Amino acid sequence: MDLQRKRHPEDVPTPIAVAVSDYCRRAKAPASPGLVRDALALLAESDDFRVRELADAEPTRKLGPFAVVDVILGTDEQVAEQRELTGYYEMVRKVSEENSKKAPLPEAASKIPVLTASAPSRAPVEVHASSETAKTRARKPRGETVKERIAPHKRKAGEVEPVIPRLPRALPGTAFLPKRSLPAPRGRFTTVDPSRASFESLFRNEGRETMEALIEQVPHRVALLRTLEAGYVGKRGAILSVGDVEDVLEHHSLFELIEKKEREVVLTSIIDEKGSLTRTAQSLGLSEDELEKLIGALGIDREIDEVRDRYSREALAPGNLTLRLEMLFRARYLEDLGIDRKFSEVLKKQLVELIDEVRDAATSVPTLVDLLARQHALHAESLRRALDKLGLLEPWTKKDKG
Repeated sequence: MDLQRKRHPEDVPTPIAVAVSDYCRRAKAPASPGLVRDALALLAESDDFRVRELADAEPTRKLGPFAVVDVILGTDEQVAEQRELTGYYEMVRKVSEENSKKAPLPEAASKIPVLTASAPSRAPVEVHASSETAKTRARKPRGETVKERIAPHKRKAGEVEPVIPRLPRALPGTAFLPKRSLPAPRGRFTTVDPSRASFESLFRNEGRETMEALIEQVPHRVALLRTLEAGYVGKRGAILSVGDVEDVLEHHSLFELIEKKEREVVLTSIIDEKGSLTRTAQSLGLSEDELEKLIGALGIDREIDEVRDRYSREALAPGNLTLRLEMLFRARYLEDLGIDRKFSEVLKKQLVELIDEVRDAATSVPTLVDLLARQHALHAESLRRALDKLGLLEPWTKKDKG
């Protein structure tokens, strides 16, 4: 990998730098814009189309900006990922910066051209004060004009600017800090999204109609918050919270209305999902933590526990053996109810009793499964899988081998 810069970081085209920055973000290796430009400076302008092709593809490895450059130069992506994880490219960055400082300036750039006025041509002498003044000015060397001072300085590939002593920065490549690392603006400098209305307007009398219409459309207060976030912004641009929504509901005396709807929705969903909190949260568009907080706020912990206990008793009851064999392979559901270990023990005990009844007639695994399936109207394959999972086929397996 050539560690000599082919161009100045600021000469890297912005679309190329933005594409690589987005690619690194999607590859779980985000980097600052300054670091991206430092890496791309190691490539020539002719390699930009290869960079764009790689950045447009979907990343399959964790690659930072220097790893992307390494891949463009011919390194395998797996090797580049290993180098990224071991910190190899941090050394590459330091070496490239040192090389850029040690590189000599081009001879043409080290010399400053001196502009001199050409000798005035001879002309007929005219006795005028203004002409004498003009001749005097023409003899003086012309200095640098304002246009020349403010004109952009053109650099060539490999040319390095003279180093001006500055205070050391905390980290190299952090000249372009993301906005999220800066303090939020305050007071009159606060930026408010003009496309969204102020949340405080909902406290007015006409805000009650808006809240009533939204309550009819959403199942719970968290969904109401997400709906309001799309059209309203908090005070001084702050992010809305569930507490803000509850304040508005209490202000318009609508808290009892949404609580009644939430109780019905949560209880109906927990019954439909047979006591599973995980599946109930998914059906309501909530996380498990949000569902637990909502249940606690509604004060329906006892009702929820009763529903879950009922389905737990049904799962442990020895009534429908076919259903219990199917539930044996629903480990997440049983774990959600908190009966996974107890369920396996109870079912294993029941199957052992059934096996003891046909032990004398069963001479092999197929014979055992066939007898039990016929006597108890069970699916033979499901029964065999259950017996195998519970470790009840080992004696017959050893007998077959013997």
